[in-house]
Amino acid sequence: MTLTYSTIALLFPAIPLMFLVYSNTSNAVGSRLRELFELSSSTELVEEIFERIQAETEYLGKRLTLLRSAQLAAGITFLFNITTLIGIYIENQNIAQILFACALISLMSSIILYLIEIIITVRAVEYLVQKIRQRDR
Repeated sequence: MTLTYSTIALLFPAIPLMFLVYSNTSNAVGSRLRELFELSSSTELVEEIFERIQAETEYLGKRLTLLRSAQLAAGITFLFNITTLIGIYIENQNIAQILFACALISLMSSIILYLIEIIITVRAVEYLVQKIRQRDR
């Protein structure tokens, strides 16, 4: 397989979109963490509420770690994609193909990390829905 500029150009639109999604999600998680911090530091809390805030903070921390890792993998994807351009430019297909394969692996890693983050979020929402349904009884 011969790589061309148009082949590697397929990844360039995907990477900034991934950064946008990850950044928006990170901002939402960060905003919620700031809300929890303000709530926990501004008032005297009942033990039950304090434990709930601690649990939510831990959960949000896990999400933030996964998002950070996904962003890092997306950044590495971008670097591999750019270095693939150099491989094509110097007319070394072997290097270009290896670098492009690394870019694809990094991209897949980034997406897998984000999917794990989504699974964690969905489980947390399902847990909340279950708690709300139990209160209605």
